Amino acid sequence: MLNPLLLQVLERMALLPGGPILLLFIGMALWWAKGIWWPAVLAAWLLWLVSLPVTTETLWRWMEIPEPFDPAGPKGREQAIVILGTHRYSRAPEYGGRDNMAGLGVERVRYGAWLQQRVGLPILVSGRGYRAPGERSEARIMQDILENEFGARVAWIEERSHNTYENALYSAAILKQAGIRRVLLVTHAYHMPRAREAFEHMGLEVTPAATVYFCTFGSEYAFLDWLPEQRAFQRNRLLIHEIVGRWWYRLRYY
Repeated sequence: MLNPLLLQVLERMALLPGGPILLLFIGMALWWAKGIWWPAVLAAWLLWLVSLPVTTETLWRWMEIPEPFDPAGPKGREQAIVILGTHRYSRAPEYGGRDNMAGLGVERVRYGAWLQQRVGLPILVSGRGYRAPGERSEARIMQDILENEFGARVAWIEERSHNTYENALYSAAILKQAGIRRVLLVTHAYHMPRAREAFEHMGLEVTPAATVYFCTFGSEYAFLDWLPEQRAFQRNRLLIHEIVGRWWYRLRYY
């Protein structure tokens, strides 16, 4: 099995922004040394392409993103809510040096708490994350926020996992021991196809409960979709990571 740190290095150098930047440097060196210009030009075009909102819209349509969950709709047979962790904020000085969640992690926690208020199901939080000695796991941080800031109830904590596959593996073991096989899965919409596939591979029935849909904006200024934007670059990195990650999981795990 590949070392988790090595996987992080490979991911950063192969995907955005590392991949095009590395190609650009190689292309510039070849151009200077041997007059081979096309790798540098290709890298520049790739950086332009992955910075466009229209690329976000195109990738989004390819990814089989599920529709938002309707808690007011017909009641299913779900037995628990599973919230996947991400984006820890270690040793936050404004919180007295305590570990916290940030960005994507807060968005998932907030939606999970909102969802529990409406469907009344127990929550499992999942995520160890990469942490320094003495730091809390993502799952413990999420439990703290859910219970002490949102008034939600956490029934189970899974804090062994480092990635989505392990989220599913270890969460399924806990849930099956409790007699639970049907879950509402809370993660970001862009991440849901890979997460859903992993949990279903573990024998659970999954109802997607995704949060943060990127493509909710209108097209009044569609010409701007062809101009580079920092937000589009961040979103495209996430989407490409998920597309590559899904195929990687199929090769490695399934």
